[in-house]
Amino acid sequence: MTKTIRVEALARVEGEGGLFVEVDGDRVREVRLDIFEPPRFFEALLRGRDHREAPDITARICGICPVAYQLSAVRAMEDALSVTVSPPIEDLRRLFHCGEWIQSHALHVFMLHAPDFLGFDSAFRMADEHPFWFDAGLELKRAGNDIIRAVGGREVHPINARVGGWHRTPSRRRIEALREPLERARELSEQAVRWVAGFDVPSLEARREWVSLHHPGEYAMNWGRIVSSEGLDAPVREVFDHIVESQVPHSTALHATRSDGGVFGLGPMARFAANFGQLLDPVKALAREVGAEPPIFNPFRSIVVRALEIRQCIEDALELVRVYRDDFDPHVAYEPR
Repeated sequence: MTKTIRVEALARVEGEGGLFVEVDGDRVREVRLDIFEPPRFFEALLRGRDHREAPDITARICGICPVAYQLSAVRAMEDALSVTVSPPIEDLRRLFHCGEWIQSHALHVFMLHAPDFLGFDSAFRMADEHPFWFDAGLELKRAGNDIIRAVGGREVHPINARVGGWHRTPSRRRIEALREPLERARELSEQAVRWVAGFDVPSLEARREWVSLHHPGEYAMNWGRIVSSEGLDAPVREVFDHIVESQVPHSTALHATRSDGGVFGLGPMARFAANFGQLLDPVKALAREVGAEPPIFNPFRSIVVRALEIRQCIEDALELVRVYRDDFDPHVAYEPR
């Protein structure tokens, strides 16, 4: 007996998509994730533009995660120009990116993912029975947005990052004001890890190759080398020597495979597998406490990993706030080739 499951619109994903599943008896014959969000042709928009425009243009790809796109564009331009920036500039970039991870991960954990585990059709329904956790998600998201606004100039599509550094240096007083909300967020994030670790999850082991960034000195966010659980280790500029992108008829999103056709996983669980050793000690101890040490192959436990990354970013951000000084040169001089 053949059964078809079709979801025309997935309501709790960061984007627009649908799902098609065909089951024959106890065998799944086909699964298709349809991404029908219209392509926006950013690659074409960038052609012929000044290299300094790339960060602000690419930030518009996403309103939830503009920092990742903006800093990726900055680093790509700097790599092309052989530009190296100072440690204080890099520290401020990391604080900037911590802000995005905190707010974006909080949105995912509390508003999109937790309602599924708890049997609610929306985060607002969940709020009726779990008001503490709904409010905690909003407070964590606010703490992340505060960082983005302080460092980047505004919460959505920030404007302060530039090739070679920053347009302006945030004042010490402005950065210090982040400390109190981050200290409150630290306690909430620790409670959240224990909360989501207690969710009932299906028993499933989906073993795969994990691919992510890795940096020897920190938990990799926006720079490092491309590594995998199967031995891949390459600089970012060689990504397309190892990863092949292709178009499929049912999706506007590109599909990616290894150059040999193998499939792989990305995201928090891949980062966690590659960078567990770079977690700060309190976060590593918390991961062990809740039984979340890599390798983790149950995709339903990604919510625990994402919550741990929130905790990591808050601890990281607090240290960056503590050592911040505003008397450094916010940009470097360079001559484009």
